[in-house]
Amino acid sequence: MTTDLQALLDAEPGGWPDDAQRDRLVGDWWIWQRKRGHRTSTDDVLTAWLAARGGARPARYIDLGCGIGSVMLLTAHRLRPGETRGVEAQAQSVAMAQRTIAELPDPPPIEVTHGDLRNVTADGFGRFDLVTGSPPYLPLGTGVLSPDAQRRACRFELRGGVEAYCAAAARVMADDGRFSLVFQTIWQDRVVAAGREAGLHLHEQVDVTTREGNADPFLSVFGFGHTATSDVRREHLVVRAADGSIHPTWQRVRNDLGLDAPPSAD
Repeated sequence: MTTDLQALLDAEPGGWPDDAQRDRLVGDWWIWQRKRGHRTSTDDVLTAWLAARGGARPARYIDLGCGIGSVMLLTAHRLRPGETRGVEAQAQSVAMAQRTIAELPDPPPIEVTHGDLRNVTADGFGRFDLVTGSPPYLPLGTGVLSPDAQRRACRFELRGGVEAYCAAAARVMADDGRFSLVFQTIWQDRVVAAGREAGLHLHEQVDVTTREGNADPFLSVFGFGHTATSDVRREHLVVRAADGSIHPTWQRVRNDLGLDAPPSAD
């Protein structure tokens, strides 16, 4: 790591941001996020949807590099795990996630740890039935680093990329555990190779096109397990129809997570 990059990491703020706002996430759960920082995205919805598909309630669930908690909370709201853990290195994001959790109405057990996912091990955290991750997409040197610490951390591989996420997932996944990870489709070979290097095997892949008629998918979410399979499940989703309305395949995703359900009357 270069001295300049280390200086940036050392200077990351952990205080409360002046542009923070509280927005409804799903059901009665609201999330703190910044107007000009890291925000809930399509990537988060896609990752949580694949993780929660099937509806099996995990005893233990962890989100690696959880940021402000978007994926973690969407997944926990749908599945109600016996225990939910998040690990995040960016101090400001940890503060925001912890405040969000403190204000949730009757949540299942959820805890966010301030730490580097590259240091996550089974000895320290135990084993998990479900693991999720939404790595930054940009290697260092492929773009201009934002002066904003939170935006830098969610876009650039300051502490490792998809390879670090796969390695951490493999260390803490139970033998029959599942790992859901989102990445840009153009880098799908890199994702599969990263999983293979960590001893993981691709079980499913869902590709997402932003608008009907676009030739190539932009995002993909990958489902990994410890065991090899010759029958990899493949699907394709579309976010927007040609007229700009929500496409039926994406509406199904939203319905599965309960995103359009009204809050309870309580």
